Amino acid sequence: MRSRRQAKEEAEVAAKSVLDTAVRTAGEDLALARRQAELARKVMLRFNVRLDYSRRRFICRGCKRLIVPGVNARVRLGHGKPTAVRVTCLECGHVNKKILRQP
Repeated sequence: MRSRRQAKEEAEVAAKSVLDTAVRTAGEDLALARRQAELARKVMLRFNVRLDYSRRRFICRGCKRLIVPGVNARVRLGHGKPTAVRVTCLECGHVNKKILRQP
């Protein structure tokens, strides 16, 4: 029987691969990609897996759905001193801001 740690590691690998597949699939079939992202999220919640920022940015913080820039999300650069990248979910309208570091 496998330990809880092994199960969590396997769940992390599975969630990462399913989410990566969902992002690649989103351009052709958004419904399939959305379902894959939901499955990845369920696995992450069940095994308490946290993803790094490179994968976390594809999940909307408002509606918890898959967002892919150019497919169902809009990306804009902000003006002013603390330049920010604004990602707007076209499903729920939630705006996620990522402030870029000053040089």
